[in-house]
Amino acid sequence: MASNKSGGDLFRLPLEIQWWILRYLSPECQASFLRTCQQAREIVEPLLYRKVFIKTGTYNDTAGFVDFLLRRPHVVGYIHFLVLDEFHPVAYRQLMSVLFPNLESIIMQHDGECLKIEDKERRSLNQLVKEQPNLTNLTFSIERESWAAVTFAEDDAILFRHKKLRRMRISYIDFSAFEQLDADYFQHSELRVLFLELCWYSEEAMSRLMSPAAKLQNLLIGHNDQLPFSEKQYPVLLASARESLRILDLTWRWKIPLADEGMDFTQFPNLHFLRVPPVYLLGSAYCDDEALPELIRTKFPPNLKMLLLENIVPRSVRVMNERGVVFPGYPPPGYTLELTLMPRDYQLIRFLITEKHKVLPRLKYVLMYYMEFMQDPADLYPLAKENGVTLGPLLATDYVNPLLDWLDEL
Repeated sequence: MASNKSGGDLFRLPLEIQWWILRYLSPECQASFLRTCQQAREIVEPLLYRKVFIKTGTYNDTAGFVDFLLRRPHVVGYIHFLVLDEFHPVAYRQLMSVLFPNLESIIMQHDGECLKIEDKERRSLNQLVKEQPNLTNLTFSIERESWAAVTFAEDDAILFRHKKLRRMRISYIDFSAFEQLDADYFQHSELRVLFLELCWYSEEAMSRLMSPAAKLQNLLIGHNDQLPFSEKQYPVLLASARESLRILDLTWRWKIPLADEGMDFTQFPNLHFLRVPPVYLLGSAYCDDEALPELIRTKFPPNLKMLLLENIVPRSVRVMNERGVVFPGYPPPGYTLELTLMPRDYQLIRFLITEKHKVLPRLKYVLMYYMEFMQDPADLYPLAKENGVTLGPLLATDYVNPLLDWLDEL
C-alpha cells in the first residue's frame, strides 16, 4: 500500500517536477518505471527518448532502431538528439526517411569500412529521405582505416540538405559529385559553423555548399595531402561570408601550394582568427624580405587579431635510433632535436611583431605550429612583449578555436 501511495503522490506532481526527479534515474531504471503502468509510460517516454544512442553490433543498432520506430511511431516526436556510431548505408537512409518534428542534432561517427549498397537501391532510398525541419546540428564522419574519403553521389546530397542547420561537420567524405546540383540546392542560410575535415571536393561542389552560408562565422578546412584546386580560389568561394566570417582555420599540411600566388583576404573585415601555412597565404615570394610589406598589405585580413602559423615545422621528422637506423617519427623521451625556424619564417614573424602598428594594428597573438622539435626563438620574445604581441609555441596536441565573445574583447 505504501508503494502505491508514493506512486500516486508522484503522479500528482507537476510534469516538470516529475521529469526533474526522473532525470536522477539511469535509463535502465527509467525503462523499468515506464513498464509499470500506462501513466508512467506517458511520463517517462518524452524523457527517455529525448536523446537516443545507437550502437552497432547490438539490438540497438540503426536497423534495430528503424524497426523499433515502425512498432512505436509515436516515439518519433520525443526525439531531439540522435547519436550513431555507425553508418549503415541502408538503415541510415531508412531512418532519414522518417520525419522527426523535434530533432535538433544528429551526430554520426563511423569507424572502419562501410557496408556496400547497390546504386539502384541507394537512389530508391534517397528519394524517400526527408529534410528534418528543426535540425540545427549535423556531424557526418566516416573514418576508414586507410583515411581515404568515401565517395558520395549527387543524389546523396539530400542527406545534408536541412534548411535550419547552424553547425555542420563533414569528415572523410568526397562530395565532388555535388557540383552537378542546382546552384541553390542547399539552403542553409543560418549556418554559423562549418568543419570540413579531410574531405575531397571540386571547386564547383564547394561553391554549392558555401553559397548560401552568408552568416558563416567559423570555418575549418583540413587537408593532409595536396589541395583539390588552387589555394587562390578559396577567398573567392568564401565571398558570401566576407562580412560574417570571424574564424578561419586552414589546417593544410602539404608543403607545396598549387598556384604559389597566395590568397587575398583583404576583403574580410571581421576575420579575427586565421590559422594557415604562410606559404599558402603569401606564396613563396615571402622569402624576399623586401616583399613582405606589400604581401601583408595585399593578403592579410586587415583586422586580424590571432595568427596561427600552421606547418612551419614538420609534424614528424626523420629520427635516428640508438642503432643508427633513421625512421620518420618522434624523438625518444628526453631527447630534443635542435631545429630552428627557417629564415623566411623567422623574418616573417619578426616583421609582423616589429611592424605590427603599421601593417596589422589589431594583432595580439602570433602562434607557431609544431614546436615539439624546435628551439624557441628566444630573441623574439622581448620584441613581442615590447610591441604588445603574445608570441607562443604550439604542439601538435594543442587545439585553438577561440570563443567569439573572447575575440571581440581582444
